[in-house]
Amino acid sequence: MKKIVLSVVITFLAFVNLNAQDDSTSNSNQQFGIRAGYSSFIAKVKVDGVSGSDNISGFYIGVFTEIELSDKFNLQPELVFSNFSQDGESSSIFLVPVLAKLKVNNELSLYAGPQFDYLLNKEDSEGLKRFGLGLALGASYEISQEVFIDIRYSLGISDRLDGDLVDFEDFEDFNIKAKLNYLQIGLGYRF
Repeated sequence: MKKIVLSVVITFLAFVNLNAQDDSTSNSNQQFGIRAGYSSFIAKVKVDGVSGSDNISGFYIGVFTEIELSDKFNLQPELVFSNFSQDGESSSIFLVPVLAKLKVNNELSLYAGPQFDYLLNKEDSEGLKRFGLGLALGASYEISQEVFIDIRYSLGISDRLDGDLVDFEDFEDFNIKAKLNYLQIGLGYRF
């Protein structure tokens, strides 16, 4: 697990460093920042067309870089750590969204893009695949040039249920799928 997290961080930093070197010869603009706030982890299970869900609240904190591609369009890769607690138990998830950001006006921006997630606690991922893919959609509002509020929802795309969990004879005739969704509401600060 530590190797995977370290690999993702090194890849992110290498990307940012490579882009910063390219920026020194071009007119593009790049900013760094932090985000933090409320997060909700939503597990959705579907059995033969009937679905149910459960959610757990927590917090997130992360870093991002915003790379200006044009006056209205930016690329925003992020590294985010989320922690969720319920009944004295806590779970941690590492999120890596790569967002395309469209500036609607000076204050409002909309964004969308893929979000990769990795369940950090091995015991929490029993019966689930630890790595998943989702689609993040959201909006941000600029309070000032440095401070913004944002909201986003990530819809799980990949089925997270590990096939080994459904080896029971009682369940072999059922079509079972599990997806993980995330809601985040928070503040951000650009340096």
